Amino acid sequence: MENEVKRYRVSPKTYLCVTPEEAISTGITVGEEMLEEITLVRTQGFGYSMYASVREMPVDKLAGIPVSERGEKLFDSRREAARYIAENNSDSSLFLYGVKDTRMVDRREIAQKEDTPVADFMDQLKDFEKK
Repeated sequence: MENEVKRYRVSPKTYLCVTPEEAISTGITVGEEMLEEITLVRTQGFGYSMYASVREMPVDKLAGIPVSERGEKLFDSRREAARYIAENNSDSSLFLYGVKDTRMVDRREIAQKEDTPVADFMDQLKDFEKK
């Protein structure tokens, strides 16, 4: 289907990432957290288990925006997602999507970057303390 989009997240976090590698590299994760591949479909309707705000722009441009600033998030209800989009859609590129399918991704399948510099790791720890 042409309106389907794939995003990834480390559950239980709510923000969405373009690739599984990006999801894992967005902060400190523990082994118990699950990596999910989420198939989304653009909708205004009801009946989905979860909803998301998705930014419609080319993936290469989207990858240039920090994950925390993209505004792509997952919500338990349509109402929450619609409210978030209405409040945070200054450039009119966020749209409502319904979660069509979710599947767990085995972390062993992902090419993870092992050469994370110590300075980056320390910055991640500082960000973790703020939350």
